[in-house]
Amino acid sequence: MKKTYYGNIITILSAGSALILYLVLRRRTGFSVPCVFHSLTGFKCPGCGITHMLDSLMSLDLCGAREANVFVFFTSPFLLFELVYEFFIPHKNMNFRRINNILLIIYCIALISFGIVRNIA
Repeated sequence: MKKTYYGNIITILSAGSALILYLVLRRRTGFSVPCVFHSLTGFKCPGCGITHMLDSLMSLDLCGAREANVFVFFTSPFLLFELVYEFFIPHKNMNFRRINNILLIIYCIALISFGIVRNIA
């Protein structure tokens, strides 16, 4: 059990470090990975703006972060809870696990709906 716990911590720290490195490089060099969906279709995907949102959060610009991707900005606490739940909380209660899976499905539907609405408006 402890090996998995420490492995999860290492995974999250590695991913977080890579994200911070990418944001710092983006800020210093202007290099940015383009959104493939936006490049191919011309429409914004549900995740478009997340890099700008994180960049704004690093500068403590909450208004800019909210404008970059309003859906992910306001649902970030839920996503952080999901990370903690998946990586650090033992899954002993199957009823809670089932409810959590339903919430994730609802979240995915809401995220896709946001992606559609943001291109219509």
